[in-house]
Amino acid sequence: MTTAWDQYLKQQLKKPEVCLAFEEETKVLNIGIQLAQRRKLKGLTQAQVAEKIGTSTPQLSRTERRPENVTIRTLMRYADAVGMNLDVRLVEKAQD
Repeated sequence: MTTAWDQYLKQQLKKPEVCLAFEEETKVLNIGIQLAQRRKLKGLTQAQVAEKIGTSTPQLSRTERRPENVTIRTLMRYADAVGMNLDVRLVEKAQD
């Protein structure tokens, strides 16, 4: 079943600037989602991971929800705490 929101989003994503912003936001949010999924898979609570990496539980929650406001070092520590590596790469853009 297609909702009004689905239709609106589909229409908005036809705009190049909206599509680019949506893709960028999705990439950022996926970092937090992947970390939270891995934490849960490992059977760890936010409090346990926060203690491991030396931060507070509320800060760890913010990291999962809005990872763009976190330092790369914090993301690296979080990834390590849940058995992952953070791989940040710079990739050349395709020629227009």
